[in-house]
Amino acid sequence: MDAIDNTMSVPGDLQPTLSSSGPARRAWLDLLQGFRNWRVWWLLGIGDIRQRYRRSRIGQFWITLSIAIFVVAIGVVYSALFKQPIKEYIPYLATTYVVWVLIAGIVNDSTSAFIQAEGFLRQQALPKTTFILRVLVRNAISFAHNIIVLPIIFLVFGVAPSWTWGAALFGLVLIAVAGFLGGLILAILCTRFRDLPQIIQNFIQVAFFISPVTWQVELLDEPVRFWVNLNPFAAFLRVVSEPLLGRLPSSTTYASALVTIIILCAVAAPLFVRFRQRIVYWL
Repeated sequence: MDAIDNTMSVPGDLQPTLSSSGPARRAWLDLLQGFRNWRVWWLLGIGDIRQRYRRSRIGQFWITLSIAIFVVAIGVVYSALFKQPIKEYIPYLATTYVVWVLIAGIVNDSTSAFIQAEGFLRQQALPKTTFILRVLVRNAISFAHNIIVLPIIFLVFGVAPSWTWGAALFGLVLIAVAGFLGGLILAILCTRFRDLPQIIQNFIQVAFFISPVTWQVELLDEPVRFWVNLNPFAAFLRVVSEPLLGRLPSSTTYASALVTIIILCAVAAPLFVRFRQRIVYWL
């Protein structure tokens, strides 16, 4: 904690710079300072993981173990229900579920990003974007633990390495960008409206079932597939999971993800400019 406290000292020129300009410029400086102070959100994210699993013998790997159990149990049952070969369905389920846990984790954690940081925000003039980046680091570390399941399952079920795996990195970048923008929106709204986090959590549970996590898009009739393309969760899910399974996502999937990012940016920018200074008063 001493390392975090030392890293989070605010540069002497930050406070006057942020207070001597208009709302748009202060929001832009907040964004720049947030990315510049990468040690702060990096240490905060790591600290969150350590705090969550303090005194636990296997720590974060409890989540990894639960994912492995879920994939095997649901994979056996659903492969029979959908009449899919188990050697194809379980690798698919494992890949989509690991990516879904990342997406859902970013959404759910973003709802409390500023609320959780109340102690920091009331005491120091830290950039607000620091705590959105903290959420991304926390979930990236969890994803790094959870993805360990995939090589084991791929090896057991004979999924060969593919050159398309590199495209999954681009998909993760898209998720990170959308996660930052969407997280900023959710953090602001959920700080102002305290009932909203529960609504978001219930919405994510519904989104799980209407997104191609446990079922494959190829099993749907052609007219129904059009509606799947309108689901932004499905787009971000597929830009990572499909390359890991050895195939490139369609141009429609990438287009859907990019359009979603543009919309999130168009909403997040004015929202942050207008309400950035009010966040502390809502805590």
